[in-house]
Amino acid sequence: MLLALGGVADLISSVFRQTILQTYAPDHMRGRLQGVFTVVVAGGPRLGDVRAGATASVAGATASWVGGGLACAILVIIVGLAVPALLRYDTRTAVPVKG
Repeated sequence: MLLALGGVADLISSVFRQTILQTYAPDHMRGRLQGVFTVVVAGGPRLGDVRAGATASVAGATASWVGGGLACAILVIIVGLAVPALLRYDTRTAVPVKG
């Protein structure tokens, strides 16, 4: 059940990320930004796998799972506080970039 909820949350997050990218990226930069986006989306989970494996080999699988969850939650809070515009983003008031 939790995996299904995680999948739904990931899908919704993906839609928001793509919408923001397509709305705000200028036409002449959209391809480059899409390339960077693809590298991050494909590479980010692999870095997480390395972190999880390294933590599990040192402290055990439970510590790896709990540590990863806590690190993710803390990172979301930090980014939310550092970039409050992400929390207030509303597509109804978004102003697309022209050019």
